[in-house]
Amino acid sequence: MNKVWHIAGKELLQTRRDKLAALFTIVLPVVFTLFLGLLFGGGDESAARLPLAVVDEDGTPVAQKLIDGLESSPLLELEPMAADEIDAAVQEERVAAGIIIPEGYGAEVEQAARSAGEVVTLPFIRLETSSGAQSVYQAIQAVVGQTNVRLLVARTAATKVATVSGAAVDDALLASADSLAATALASPVVGLTTGGSGAAVAVTAGGFDQASTGALVNWVLFSLLTVATGLAWERRQGLLRRLTTTGVRGSQIVGGKVLAMLAITFLQQLFLVLLGRFAFGVDYFQSPLALLMVMVTLSLFAASAGLLISSVFRSEQAVIATTVISAQLLAALAGAWFPLEITSATFSRVAHFLPTAWVMDSLHGIILKDWGVVDVLGPLGFVWIWIVVLFGVAVWRFRPE
Repeated sequence: MNKVWHIAGKELLQTRRDKLAALFTIVLPVVFTLFLGLLFGGGDESAARLPLAVVDEDGTPVAQKLIDGLESSPLLELEPMAADEIDAAVQEERVAAGIIIPEGYGAEVEQAARSAGEVVTLPFIRLETSSGAQSVYQAIQAVVGQTNVRLLVARTAATKVATVSGAAVDDALLASADSLAATALASPVVGLTTGGSGAAVAVTAGGFDQASTGALVNWVLFSLLTVATGLAWERRQGLLRRLTTTGVRGSQIVGGKVLAMLAITFLQQLFLVLLGRFAFGVDYFQSPLALLMVMVTLSLFAASAGLLISSVFRSEQAVIATTVISAQLLAALAGAWFPLEITSATFSRVAHFLPTAWVMDSLHGIILKDWGVVDVLGPLGFVWIWIVVLFGVAVWRFRPE
C-alpha cells in the first residue's frame, strides 16, 4: 500500500508544479462560472426582464394606474424616459420597446368609460427585427386588457344602477363602480391550481445555479490532463516497465494513478463548491451528505474515464485530444452549458444516456428541490454503472509497457 501512496504523492506533486494544471483546474473554471452566470442572469434579478421605455406625458392618476400595472408584470422592467429620447433608445436597442402615454390620456379614458364605442390608443415604438418586442407587446396587452375589463365592468354596473334608480351616470357613480369592480376582480371566482400528473414539476436552473454546477461538471475531466498525459509519457519512456522490474505491480500503479486522480478532482470540486456557495450564493449545503455522495461519484467517474483514456492511447497528444473532446461532449450534451429543461424532450432523453446528465440532475436537485440522500441514489446509481464498466475496461486494457 505504501507504493500506491508514493505513486499518488508523486502525481500530486507533479500536478502542483504544472502551471497548465492550475489553468484548467482553477482559472478557467472560475472564468467559465462568471461568464455563464452573468449570461444566464446571475446576480441581477431584473436580467430576465425586458426593458420597456415609458414616456408619461399625462401625469394623471389614470396614467399612474397603467404604469403600476406595467411595473407589476414579471416580464417588464420599466425605464422612464423623455419623449425625445425614446426613438434613439429603441433604435440602439437599449430597450426592447417603448410606450408613450400622451397628454390627455386620463381624460380620454374617463370619457370612454362613460360611453361605449370609444377606444383610447397608446403609441407603441418597436423595431421590427427585435426579438423581445413581441413579448413586450403581449405583456402590455395583458395589462391593458385588465384595465379594459375593469372599466367595462364599472360602466356596465353604473349603467345598471342608473337604469334601476333613475339617476344619471355621473363621475361619482362611475368612480364608485370602478372601485367595486377593482375589488371584485382582485378576488376572482375561477382560478388555477397545480395538479400532479405523476411527474415532478420541472425547475429550470438559471444564473449561477446553472453556471456553478455546469462548471463543476465541465472542468472536472480537464483536471485529469496532467496525470493522464503523464501516464502516457511514462509508458512511452519505459518508466512504467522499469517500475514493474523493481517489484511494483500493475495494480499498484493503477491504484496510485487513480488515487491521484480522485484527490485532484475532489479538491477541484471542493474549491468550486465553496466558490459557488460564498461568492455566488449557490445553496449547495442543503444536504451536505447528498452533495458529498455526488462529488465522490463524479470524481470516481472522472478517474475511471481518465484511466481508460490513458490506457487506450499511447501518445500524450492523443490523450490530450481525447480528454478535451470527451470533456466538452459530456458537458455540453449533459446540460452543463445550458439547462436541459429548455431543450426538446428527445434531446433530454438522449442526454440522459450520459452519466454527466444524471450528475447535473443530482446537483440541481440538491440546490433547487431540497433533494436528500434518498433522492440522489437513483441518478447516482446510473452513474455507478458507467464507473464499473469504464474502470473494468481500463484495468483490462492497462499495460505498463
